Amino acid sequence: MTNREVAIILDRIADILQIKNENPFKIQTYRKAANSIYHLDEDINTLKEANRIKEIPGVGKAVKAKIEEMIEKGRCEYYERLTDEVPAGVLEMLSLPGIGHKTVKTIYEQLGIDNLDDLLQAAEERKIRNLPGMGGKTEYNIKKGMELLRQNGGKVTLGLALPLAENFRDFLLESKAVEKASIVGSIRRGKSLVSDIDILVCSVSYLEVLQKVNSYKGLVKILENDPSCIKGLLTHHIEFEVIIVPPQDYFSSMVWTTGSKAHRQILFEDIRYSPLLEINNENDFYNHLGMDYIPPELRENCGEIELAAAHKLSPLLSIEDIKGDLHIHSNWSDGAHEIKEMAAAAKSLNYSYIAITDHSKSLAISGGLNEERIRTQQLVIDKLNEEEEDFQILRGSEVDILKDGSLDYDDELLKGLDVVIASVHSNFKLDKEKQSERIMQAAKNKHVDIIAHLTGRLLNRRSAYELDLDRILETAAKNNTILEINAHPDRLDIDENIARQAKEMGIKMAVNSDAHHKQDLGLMRYGVTSARRGWLAPEDVVNTWEKEALFNYLRE
Repeated sequence: MTNREVAIILDRIADILQIKNENPFKIQTYRKAANSIYHLDEDINTLKEANRIKEIPGVGKAVKAKIEEMIEKGRCEYYERLTDEVPAGVLEMLSLPGIGHKTVKTIYEQLGIDNLDDLLQAAEERKIRNLPGMGGKTEYNIKKGMELLRQNGGKVTLGLALPLAENFRDFLLESKAVEKASIVGSIRRGKSLVSDIDILVCSVSYLEVLQKVNSYKGLVKILENDPSCIKGLLTHHIEFEVIIVPPQDYFSSMVWTTGSKAHRQILFEDIRYSPLLEINNENDFYNHLGMDYIPPELRENCGEIELAAAHKLSPLLSIEDIKGDLHIHSNWSDGAHEIKEMAAAAKSLNYSYIAITDHSKSLAISGGLNEERIRTQQLVIDKLNEEEEDFQILRGSEVDILKDGSLDYDDELLKGLDVVIASVHSNFKLDKEKQSERIMQAAKNKHVDIIAHLTGRLLNRRSAYELDLDRILETAAKNNTILEINAHPDRLDIDENIARQAKEMGIKMAVNSDAHHKQDLGLMRYGVTSARRGWLAPEDVVNTWEKEALFNYLRE
């Protein structure tokens, strides 16, 4: 089993225990173990072989035994017993925004509801509001949550699909029958939500490819197969297609299978690409059509074909352009590591700077810093910077935007910070006018440098706030306020559409990881992908700039 699979089962055990109202310490033990395993740098199977499972933070004797059972048998008897008591459909209810363990427990015990369809029906029939501790608001949350799930049509986040796709592709490449293999489809285009995994394989032996697919440990079942395509289901119930083509068709097939449908229709039907041409890479394909190469992230028929034909496509941001991360949490608030550890992890990525931006005092649940603690933290950062030569730790804060648009710290404190990020973490359901005014007031504050995760969306979990985006962007442009592309794959907020609009208005952006663990710094790649989908060039993104240029811009 993979690290992710073990972590998911441990997390589900914690969910069931919480629904059963078990000992909070026991629940937290499973949560902590799941989090540690999710963030492991090493393969948990390797740790098992070396008898090092006990070294994982939060893993005691009981949890260790269950992890070893999962690795050895691919199952956990304790988890299976718990799912007999609390069906999987009950856990699915937790995926709805605003529906917590206590609510799920009451609904299951009082109404016997154990699936999402019955839950929605009960909400529509107004049966939920009569339960203890609930009301019309709970029913509203259930209906809106179901609307969000259906809108996304069973899609999963790029952060879940891409690592699985990479693992599957690399596994296929181990076969001598596979000459080449590439991730294609919506994952290659970098869409934030994807419906399946598409792998293009170059091979002349369909049976050997089928045999290799059948031996993949993440395979649930094969649904269809023929010499050109193998379809099936992987872990987490993600559908896949392995598309098999001969060597001479590989690169033209890469263009076709990457899509989008609208993009390829123009190339293959309207312009009429000739299959007789010799194609050795995708550059050849586009060049034969009289175009510049079009990066996969732009292939959505949104003007990229016309610009490529006119040789006017601008270079896009790349991960190599990133010189620092301006949104990082430490163990001063809800991060996992000390500031020094986060700095060391950033230096290993060849960054020149980071900003430590722990939460402000209103976010007490996340260990938000009061005025005294943040001033103490600034002194600690100053001391750490004395030990650095070519690396800088910026003193920052992720400051809550309060309901009335004011900020969690006064201007005097904010003035002393190098980077101020303003964010919404409460009162998500304000009407469009009030929510927009709230954010615009923060953007007008001369001490605010960046507005983080602007729309508040959590993919598959929470819809974006209702906002007057045009007015907010106008305010940001007028006040030189930077907008963040939050790279966490559960957010990717702002999205590519807002990013492109902001670029056209001259608004600068920052691509940040919002890291709470040193491994989270690697989430930057998702933000860069989203920025590329928004047509951003390096000069549009402030954390591609050298230290002096960035610091001068922040001081303006």
